Amino acid sequence: MGCKGAELTECWPGAIPEKSALASIKRPPVFRVAVIQLACLVPVSACLTVVNTNLAVSLLAGGLIAVIPHLYFTLYAFRYMGARASNQIARSFYRGETGKFLLTLVGFGCAFAGLTQLRPLALFSGYLLMLILQWWLVARAVRQ
Repeated sequence: MGCKGAELTECWPGAIPEKSALASIKRPPVFRVAVIQLACLVPVSACLTVVNTNLAVSLLAGGLIAVIPHLYFTLYAFRYMGARASNQIARSFYRGETGKFLLTLVGFGCAFAGLTQLRPLALFSGYLLMLILQWWLVARAVRQ
């Protein structure tokens, strides 16, 4: 008395997932992280404009140097899903991480070369605060 073919699910319910169960895997909410980062960064920079415009611009630039490359990474890294696309997933993660690194370098280069009244402490503070917020938001999203 063994289970064969179509009888397999009768012997072990749930042994073979139905197509609807396989298709229900959702994409992670990665774009929400960038939206929340921008929702925190822009008002803080706007409030700092009252105190010192150069300080606000430097903080905003540092924050954008963190947010834009992360957004680029999420666009590339989460393009494909599923076991059949494992090679494409690995390639897109590599391409996304490389692009993120290069965009960060270009961002800092443009900030130091283009901003005449740059405040380096504010620039790096904005960058680090957005990175810390990003790590916290991603860790929170993974736990859910």
